[in-house]
Amino acid sequence: MKNQGKDSSRPLPEDDRLLTVAVISLDIASGDVSENLRRMEVMAESLPSGVDIAVLPELFTTSFMKDTDRMLAVAEGNDGPTMEAVRRLAERRNMLVAGSFLACETADDGAGRFFNRGFLVMPDGRRVFYDKHHLFCLSKEAELMEHGQARPPLVSFRGWNVSMLICYELRFPVWGRNVEMRADIVLVPANWPCNRGYAWRQLIIARAIENQVVVAGADRSGRDDYGEYDGLSLIVDELGRQIAPAPEFAPSGCPLPDSYGDVVATPFGPLAIATFSLNKVKKLRGWLPTHRDADSFSFTRKTDGPES
Repeated sequence: MKNQGKDSSRPLPEDDRLLTVAVISLDIASGDVSENLRRMEVMAESLPSGVDIAVLPELFTTSFMKDTDRMLAVAEGNDGPTMEAVRRLAERRNMLVAGSFLACETADDGAGRFFNRGFLVMPDGRRVFYDKHHLFCLSKEAELMEHGQARPPLVSFRGWNVSMLICYELRFPVWGRNVEMRADIVLVPANWPCNRGYAWRQLIIARAIENQVVVAGADRSGRDDYGEYDGLSLIVDELGRQIAPAPEFAPSGCPLPDSYGDVVATPFGPLAIATFSLNKVKKLRGWLPTHRDADSFSFTRKTDGPES
């Protein structure tokens, strides 16, 4: 799994750090946490050995629902069944597991506060949380949930610097800017419907090219109250080339990749899997150091809303 494809016999430098990432396109059962955790486990059993990072979709245990009362009723804290199941999976498979879930906290006045909460859970039990900052203005998400205020996280894992964005945040390049090329891979849990699939693919590719990072977009599969979702998950490399699933046509205007990834079918949606070289990411940045010409910027906090 660690260097598959047409050049798999070519030796790699001993000091290279290879990373295998899988996106889990889970068909989410609306509002049914226990069933979705079961589906996660079934799909995880189909992962090959050696996967370093697995990415689940956005709100993978609940999905978005028009019946918002029912949706909010199954929100959890950071130590609820969802995060406990993710912790066990990360430990058992010795991999980092990422995604997002519907989180609830109790405010000082006793009211519930809800968040679209991203997570990075490592096999040793360490957890990093990230609350989605850009909430979708055309849905109830922006009314029901609170904007996260922290910038996207950055964690070191097996020599790679790992960051994340959540779904709609792909549309905001400044928020996801890879300042000083600190991140090497960006994970994107999503519920992005097929009727906006063209935008999804272009944005994934654009974020990879401008930030010189690998991007793994884990979209859900199936359908919900808002549309259909099959076939959008993809993983692209630091040049923006689609690596998994393998594209129908070879890219033009750039070198061909050494290899493509794999797709594995499961009863609850496909898995896309690909392996990447950190040396190649760093080589690109050395050859084309666009970060040297990048603009400097800062964020100011609005008094009537989230940071801009």
